[in-house]
Amino acid sequence: MKLAKIVTSSALLAAISAAAVLAQSTLIEAVKHREDERKIAMIRADVAALEDLFAQDATYVHSNGLAQTRAGLIAMLTKRELRYLNFDIQEPEYREYGGTVVCTGMQSISLTSSGKPFTSNSRFTIVYATIDGRPRVVAYQSTLLPEIVKQETTRGE
Repeated sequence: MKLAKIVTSSALLAAISAAAVLAQSTLIEAVKHREDERKIAMIRADVAALEDLFAQDATYVHSNGLAQTRAGLIAMLTKRELRYLNFDIQEPEYREYGGTVVCTGMQSISLTSSGKPFTSNSRFTIVYATIDGRPRVVAYQSTLLPEIVKQETTRGE
């Protein structure tokens, strides 16, 4: 009888562990998909998609230090004050923390700001939280890379 309980408990723990791993990989995969959607929505200035992708109280900090709400970012994009043209993401890393995913990496973004072309090379952090059953951006921040940083890696230092 005791052996049966141990086997059953072990099987249950294994099933719970497997489900947790599957849920984690499923959430990370969902965030990767949402990231693809986010880049397209930002290029197209797609208000409905952006409102779905960003939490209502999201903060967005640009590489120049400008901090905006979701509404402020969407207004800037729809007025075409800022136009994203292309995103080139390097070294993305995704880590899941109980319903929240933190994505970090480097990026090169082609854009126009007030009609002037610009390329932003930066490190970024994006935080996705599960809200109403979907991953949504709750925080975004990027920091410009100086030229020397692009040539050297700081990983592990």
